[in-house]
Amino acid sequence: MYSAYILLIICALHQYNYGKISADINSDGMVNWIDFESVIESIVSKDEASKNARLKVLRKRLEQHFQKFFWELLKVGDSNQDGDIDLNEWLNVLDDVVNDLKKTNEFPDWFEDLFKSLWRANEFFNEKAVLKDEFANMLIAWDIDENTAGKLYDFITENGKKAMDYHLFAILMKKFFLNEIPNHILNLGRA
Repeated sequence: MYSAYILLIICALHQYNYGKISADINSDGMVNWIDFESVIESIVSKDEASKNARLKVLRKRLEQHFQKFFWELLKVGDSNQDGDIDLNEWLNVLDDVVNDLKKTNEFPDWFEDLFKSLWRANEFFNEKAVLKDEFANMLIAWDIDENTAGKLYDFITENGKKAMDYHLFAILMKKFFLNEIPNHILNLGRA
């Protein structure tokens, strides 16, 4: 379940609505470390982590991954060096990520690390052959309904002919970012 929040961040960072960055959790018009801290707290609160050693380790890993991502994001996108990413800066970053993806079929390493974190944060029965219900559970926690998650799983696995592993998941994320077809299943149930 926790990994779905990471997917939420990735997808929210990919989208913006009505002049507002979706990843702007505190609605201050910027993506900054406070937004990332809020997401970490919603995934594993400090209180929960203090009571459970496994959650403490999970929270620490999330903090480390998010800090690395945030600092890399600032390095590539904070053109005015104010420690925040405004809408124009974010759109420039996304343009660069998508343009690089179109040219090389690869995400920048700093961006790919988020997908790896997402995958590793799950407790799949077999991470080299994730079941349809496990995949759906990961997406349901992000408000993607089970039916849409099932259709997406069938689409990317070619109706179960391919095993859902990290490699296929990475392909799915690349297709998500490159898809320009309205109402396509790759939009994860979003427009």
